[in-house]
Amino acid sequence: APWAPDPALPGYVTDGGLETDLIFHHGIDLPEFAAFRLLSDTGGRDLLTSYYEAYAGIAAAAGAGLVLETPTWRANTDWGARIGVDAAGLARANAGAVQLMADLADGFTGEVPEVVVARTVGRADRRDAGQRLEAQPRRARRGRRAGRGRPGHPRPRPRGPRRPAAGP
Repeated sequence: APWAPDPALPGYVTDGGLETDLIFHHGIDLPEFAAFRLLSDTGGRDLLTSYYEAYAGIAAAAGAGLVLETPTWRANTDWGARIGVDAAGLARANAGAVQLMADLADGFTGEVPEVVVARTVGRADRRDAGQRLEAQPRRARRGRRAGRGRPGHPRPRPRGPRRPAAGP
């Protein structure tokens, strides 16, 4: 069955602006915004871990769920070709990203009420996938691992009234 948000939670926290944060706050060079390249070494994985841990802290403080999106929206055949990463390298990056997110999710157990791992793929690989991977439960207390692609990807909904934009 497809994943569904837990209605008992106040919402879900997801990261935002990974590449922008890496470039402007950490001085990381990201050709073509390909953050998946950081998965290939310990320092890069440590930086990604730190980035996602900050969002886990926000989710824990709010009693909200957490969506961990893999940093792989550029880890596909179209973008891989632009930066010289072949199919084998892309497969390693995608598998490594899912493993990192699963390891992080395991570490957040007990702190965050539900953690969802969402594998993000770019348009080329979604189009050519040839198969659909169904969501598979990880552990009931932690939620489920989402399947391939973005359909059904949870997004937090704003709560409360919207404030009007400030005038000039």
